[in-house]
Amino acid sequence: MKTIKLLLITGMLLSSIQLFSQFTIDGEFRPRMMIDNGYKTIKLESDPTLVYISQRSRINLGYKKDKLETYFSFQDVHFWGDDDNYSSSGLLGNTKGINLYQAWFALKPTPDMMIKIGRQQLSYDDQRILSARNWGEYQVTYDALLFVYGKGKNKLDIAASWNTNGSTEAFYPKAKMKMVDFVHYERNLGKMTVSAIAILNGYTKADTLTDIALTGTYNANLVYKTKGFDLRITGYYQSGLNKTSGDISAYCLSVFAKKNLFEEKASIGIGLDLLSGNNDTITDAAYKNTQHKFNVFYGNRHGVLGYQDLYTSIPNQGVQDYMLKTEFKMAKDLLLQGDYHCFFLANKGKLANKNLGSELDLTLQWKIIKEVALQAGYSFYLASESFERWKGVYNQSTKFPQFAYLMLTVKPTFFKTE
Repeated sequence: MKTIKLLLITGMLLSSIQLFSQFTIDGEFRPRMMIDNGYKTIKLESDPTLVYISQRSRINLGYKKDKLETYFSFQDVHFWGDDDNYSSSGLLGNTKGINLYQAWFALKPTPDMMIKIGRQQLSYDDQRILSARNWGEYQVTYDALLFVYGKGKNKLDIAASWNTNGSTEAFYPKAKMKMVDFVHYERNLGKMTVSAIAILNGYTKADTLTDIALTGTYNANLVYKTKGFDLRITGYYQSGLNKTSGDISAYCLSVFAKKNLFEEKASIGIGLDLLSGNNDTITDAAYKNTQHKFNVFYGNRHGVLGYQDLYTSIPNQGVQDYMLKTEFKMAKDLLLQGDYHCFFLANKGKLANKNLGSELDLTLQWKIIKEVALQAGYSFYLASESFERWKGVYNQSTKFPQFAYLMLTVKPTFFKTE
């Protein structure tokens, strides 16, 4: 009898949800196998080849009603077999448990306005500074207040945040972002979209100090799209905003153009990324006391400077990346990509020369069904003497830097009301 009552109550609740609101429960399963013989670093001959499988599992709950929207996302991230609760006969679980990925609510007082509060993704333009960073298993989210206003061809986003370790602690670890605030404006001009962003980053100077070092990053972005041709031009400038942050004068320039071929079954693109750095040959005191190395902060690392992620941190002299990217649609749901990168230092330094080497990335993407996608990739790097000196392995016996992966993404919808 109790079971029947419970079923009736559950049915009535679901019926009311369906009548008055939209409710969604969906998920994500993403196992990824890596064969690592040089991912993120050059390995010595004595280093073993690493083979490991990581998995991200998520459950997402979305709710919409009138002028209110809410979203929860919980995730578990682990390596197969990394459980710390186990016996000789099996794995019994992991005490790390499930963590909160997103939790936000949004109020929409007017059709053109939204106020979004809580833990959320922040991703803008070419994702150089603010990015969701989907390659990483945990990804990146922010505790922030986001104001969005969009009307016609214009869109304005304003965000503010303030992080603490609790209600009784004034200090904050210097390795964690204390605050990230920004203003982003975008205007659609038909085939062309222009945007600009001003970002304020804050980090405490030391774990035992409350002084906050403030850095400003300013960007202008132009995207032009027409039938068969895309062009993106991006420029960033970075500066220190108080004495605690010191003198900063750094920049980043990025240009990429892509042309579709063979009735859009293929494409070819060329581009350049330039991230400024310090010139070690200049001895002027004012120059040496200024930081010229560009900081990408929370931006996308994977794929921007090659899929092998050897440049997640860039050389002190900065880096130039000359790239050639190709795509070929082998079938309706099967895409083959090939990217070639040539890397050089942006400035002169103590290394042998500016040439850092080159990288080739091959990626195959297969959309099996609507909810299931398979991705496979292989990358290798041709290192130069300067690159090996930078990585600290020059004149040592090293392996050929390469890695491969196979990743399956499954995104089922468990329940949804219309």
